[in-house]
Amino acid sequence: MFERYNEPARRSLFFSRYEASVLGSHAIQTEHLLLGLLREREPLITQLLSTAHVTADAIRQLTYARIGAPAGPLDTSVEIPFSKDSKHVLAYTGEESDRLLHHHIGLEHLLLGLLRHERGVAWDVLQEKGLNLTAVREALVIYVSAKSFLPPEIAGMLAGMAPGSAPRAHRARGIYLMTVLDAPSPGRRATADDRGTGTFSSFSTVGFSTLADSTSDGRTHAIGPISMSAVTLTQFALVLEAFLDASVMVDDAAMGGSFDIELQGTYDNEDALIAALRDQLGLALKFA
Repeated sequence: MFERYNEPARRSLFFSRYEASVLGSHAIQTEHLLLGLLREREPLITQLLSTAHVTADAIRQLTYARIGAPAGPLDTSVEIPFSKDSKHVLAYTGEESDRLLHHHIGLEHLLLGLLRHERGVAWDVLQEKGLNLTAVREALVIYVSAKSFLPPEIAGMLAGMAPGSAPRAHRARGIYLMTVLDAPSPGRRATADDRGTGTFSSFSTVGFSTLADSTSDGRTHAIGPISMSAVTLTQFALVLEAFLDASVMVDDAAMGGSFDIELQGTYDNEDALIAALRDQLGLALKFA
């Protein structure tokens, strides 16, 4: 279950069990997950908490106050399972990692999972301290855009470089939110079989032109036509980022499934591209 968890996330789960034991709880609750997360003192978590101008110590103190006096520590040999609420949080944690196309699950995803599960002591504490799921998620998207690497398939299509060699460019212009409309979408069809395995089909093509050879900024100035097979909307969003020079976040309701995508035409401005996405693919794109 925890194969994808990186070392800080694994340690935080150990600390969560420790917190539950010391506090005399017979189940690892959401508040124990939160306390375990905060024990790691991860710089990225500090950065994400700063979206609400709050510190880890302030959250920790409020959490202990909400828990109240412990019932007495449990024997260290007692097995402590995850509560139903904590299992929901861990499921959301994996989904948030998938949203960012990460191969690992880290503390940042655990924080998002705690914010998505709108019940329990942890959620109450985070809400009281002003932490907002959308704001934290957007801050993480910006961080990922600046620090992470594109999947090799996208790097190859957009940069023309050897797989894995192109760092994902910093997106300084904010965040777009992609949602699915109810209107017909002739250019976006659900994949008929199980080809959507999280990698790009070798038949996917993206037409684009760049000023990299003639200017210093290397900005992509036109995109299209696009033909992609068995891709998720999250993967498609990564391709759009190169032209928009902004991060593109996919709405929760639009994350499932894989699609064959055909976008006709070539677009050299955002308004024209956004209109084409709406009319041809039934996708709405707006600033979050």
